[in-house]
Amino acid sequence: MRLRTKIHRVRLGRDEYRVVTPARQAAGTFLHASPGASSMDLHLDRQGAEDLATVWALAARSRRSLIHLPLRANTGPVGLPDVPPEDRLDLLLVHHSLGFPPSRWKEVRARLGAGTPHTVDLPVTDFPPEDVEPSYADSRDELRFAGAAHTLVVTGSATAFRRTGAHFHGLSREAPGWRFGWRPGVHYCITLAHERWGSPRAAKGVPSSLHVAYAHRWRAD
Repeated sequence: MRLRTKIHRVRLGRDEYRVVTPARQAAGTFLHASPGASSMDLHLDRQGAEDLATVWALAARSRRSLIHLPLRANTGPVGLPDVPPEDRLDLLLVHHSLGFPPSRWKEVRARLGAGTPHTVDLPVTDFPPEDVEPSYADSRDELRFAGAAHTLVVTGSATAFRRTGAHFHGLSREAPGWRFGWRPGVHYCITLAHERWGSPRAAKGVPSSLHVAYAHRWRAD
């Protein structure tokens, strides 16, 4: 998996942050959450799913970087009602060892600048097989959600990012062959949750679940 990126370095006081953004816009990706909704919705086409799998793998390896996907300017899939700007979300992936507070994201984003081009190559073998159940030790490595400055901040360990990234990789391979239309309302989807299902804790500022659905027809710009 190859990804062309831009590297940004931002200093806030004594702290310096390394922010990685894709060099091209992840067009087939649309993330939003309505006020009072029980979940966020992430719509992906095949390329969007491949892009998400790649950045999830990058987040697993990037203990000292913030992985940023600006998505709010994207168009949504065909059939989705217009989503107001205030309900659209960007995406930020953070390795938990960095200890980055989401409340600082607005300041960091405002100082990104042009960035320096960089290309990364990531092996597909980073992803575990989807049918392998996590061990008890792995079950403590869960994704955590938070909201900040119209952004879904996803924090997790390398294990959590690799395990959930395998779902995006599987979606990119399997969803395009799905037989849409033979059952009304049926679609190919996966769900990710804050601290997995059954957590007594709620996500900060965003719904505690993320519904990810494949969309094979996309609006024109």
